[in-house]
Amino acid sequence: MRYLLALAVVVSCGRTDSPGTIATVDTTVRTMPGESDALMLRVPRRGGPARVVAYPAVDSTIWTSSEAAPALGHVLAFDDDAGIIAFVDQRGLPGRIDLRLGSLTTASRAKLRGLTSVDGAVIYGIGADGAVVRLTPEGDWVYKPPRPAREIFPLRDGSVLILGGQGDKGGLWRIRPPETKVVDSLPLAEAAAASAIQMGGRIYFPSTEHGLIGVATRVLLKGPAIELDHPIVSLAATPSGDRLYVATDSSREITVVDRYRDRIATRIELTGQPRDLRIDPLGRYLLARAATGDSVWIIAVGTDRVIGTIRSAWRADLPFVTTDGAIATARDGDVVFVDAETRQDKQLVDSGAEDFWFAFHWTGFRPRAAALDQPVDFARRDSADTATKAVPVPRPVDTVVARPPVVADTTPAGFLVSFAALLSEQRARELAGQIKVHGQSPRVVPTDRDGTTVYRVLLGPYPTREEAERAGRESGQDYWVYKSAP
Repeated sequence: MRYLLALAVVVSCGRTDSPGTIATVDTTVRTMPGESDALMLRVPRRGGPARVVAYPAVDSTIWTSSEAAPALGHVLAFDDDAGIIAFVDQRGLPGRIDLRLGSLTTASRAKLRGLTSVDGAVIYGIGADGAVVRLTPEGDWVYKPPRPAREIFPLRDGSVLILGGQGDKGGLWRIRPPETKVVDSLPLAEAAAASAIQMGGRIYFPSTEHGLIGVATRVLLKGPAIELDHPIVSLAATPSGDRLYVATDSSREITVVDRYRDRIATRIELTGQPRDLRIDPLGRYLLARAATGDSVWIIAVGTDRVIGTIRSAWRADLPFVTTDGAIATARDGDVVFVDAETRQDKQLVDSGAEDFWFAFHWTGFRPRAAALDQPVDFARRDSADTATKAVPVPRPVDTVVARPPVVADTTPAGFLVSFAALLSEQRARELAGQIKVHGQSPRVVPTDRDGTTVYRVLLGPYPTREEAERAGRESGQDYWVYKSAP
């Protein structure tokens, strides 16, 4: 599930030295009801106490762990229901940080490869013998597929796709843990050893012929091959799953693939060769790492245009795009937040690059409402009194809700479910027609981005984030949720 906001959330917090606890929060600065807080995890790169800060006050600690964390390699996922961050340390061992309990645990001491998670609670890995290992807080589960596993793709419906075997014996199998019966399969001899990417109801596999093969995850149907001129070195997908960005060896271009048509839509010309790609979680920017040096190109996703270049070391955690559009960069041992549009420095965190960073949104650190901690009053009352005396119910002065007039292409405040941001109005309307939630289809909203019209497929608004998330899940599509009108 995705909790992404269009605006930054500022929380003013005091510092605490008590491990595993939450610092005192200054309630004079609060977020709006229903919004989650923009937070960042910071852990010393060599290992040590984990702490959480509230962006943009990245030096104000609001939570610290009760024990030291290992040196983190990368984060797998965040479980916002349980408040658990799943990670892989630099030794390759999976683990979890429990933000509610302040504890850190190692999920497995066995060396597993291909570690992945879709929700932070369940972690999948591949054992030395090619068996699939499922790690949960309640226990582990092991499955041996028809051929040794190469990659694992957990889906949001609870099923798992397993790529295994080589060459003519290669294939894709679907199971539904904890059952071990293969419920669907697809021969896939042409899938190369390079990592695939999961997006928008499809998985794209690099092929042995320097191309891409898209497979629909619901029915395991293989699409047409997408031919490329050079071997693939990096893949990145938009959060909505409508576009796939491909960096190839020996090329100064980034190829943009239209997922709905399974073909190349355009190419983005760079001044040098890209080596790695990283997408903004809100789908605004694509970051491309130069093959040499410390240059990073910023590409506007709405227009597929390069808008500038910044300087940053490229690590598993940095650079990344923050909720307000700044880019956190690693520069000369410091972390510098740079405005993506102007490329001007906004904030410097002295020696911040000595930490591992992970940005997320959550409401779990907010203080409980005082009414929740009030004991229930079971005082005895005279039965006659309770039968004859009605409890007065306050009545609102005016029960009629004033609604703003309907204006074309605008949306009242609330939580929106976004399925795609497309450059083609026809493709946007086709996608909207394929989605039904309780008989309702999304609408297509045109938005101007730097002179280019982008067509957004939106459902809502919903009064609460929970209702928007429920609608997104029931759609069966990839989606993300954010607050405010587009």
